[in-house]
Amino acid sequence: MKKTLTILLLTLTILSCKAQTIVNLNTFNQGNNSGKYFKDIDNHFTPFLGTWENTTGNLTFRVILYKTIKKPFGSPVEFFKDKIKGCFLLIENAGMPNETILHNSVKYYPQSGQTSESVILSDTINGVDLFGWIDDNSVDESTIGILSGRLKMKIINTGSSPLQATWKVYSKGMTIVGFDFNIPTDIILTKQ
Repeated sequence: MKKTLTILLLTLTILSCKAQTIVNLNTFNQGNNSGKYFKDIDNHFTPFLGTWENTTGNLTFRVILYKTIKKPFGSPVEFFKDKIKGCFLLIENAGMPNETILHNSVKYYPQSGQTSESVILSDTINGVDLFGWIDDNSVDESTIGILSGRLKMKIINTGSSPLQATWKVYSKGMTIVGFDFNIPTDIILTKQ
């Protein structure tokens, strides 16, 4: 009986799997997305991946971006897509003996029992412009919760080293008077 049930479950699993077509990320939303895996075939994510920094006075804003492969979308899953995720740190006196991390966006939330793995979700189709979303969890959550915004990063010196990019964060809806992002919203980042 146990063997029969196992074979039946295995057969149903195999039959329920959809065929998947691997396509270039830049073809997303050009026709039906269902059953496709939108892959970064042209490596447009590569220039953005890694650590980026901006230091103003004694405060350093550090962004770490990484690639996630084959992220499922939809419920039930309709398609898969490569994405760029990330996190950030706000650091006082970076690299000095008295360095202090003022905020790490990867943090534990006791009310849900979960740790945030990323606060940035974005992608690019040309390797120069990155668009996405960011959650600023460095604000006083007991007062306003987490501020979410639209993120745009644009590489401004393609082919140079180190790479530099503009970093802009915009409110994603109505703004609340007196509540602003803690993270920088309009700076130049340098790839480390």
